[in-house]
Amino acid sequence: MTTPVHRLRKHPGAECEVTVTARCMDGGCTWEAEPEPADRAVGCEWHAAATGHRTFAVCLEYIAVVTGEG
Repeated sequence: MTTPVHRLRKHPGAECEVTVTARCMDGGCTWEAEPEPADRAVGCEWHAAATGHRTFAVCLEYIAVVTGEG
């Protein structure tokens, strides 16, 4: 029995943009960026320049759909 192939893709009909959030992962730092469209800077570079912190968790969010192939 062949296992079907599934793919996760951005939903083509969704009226939404990709958003990005970020938070600093340096020790006990509590800095977090507000959600922004993915084509804008979220402030990691500014925070790194101001504090010397260099490690961030960055998340992209969008509406997705799973498609089956086969």
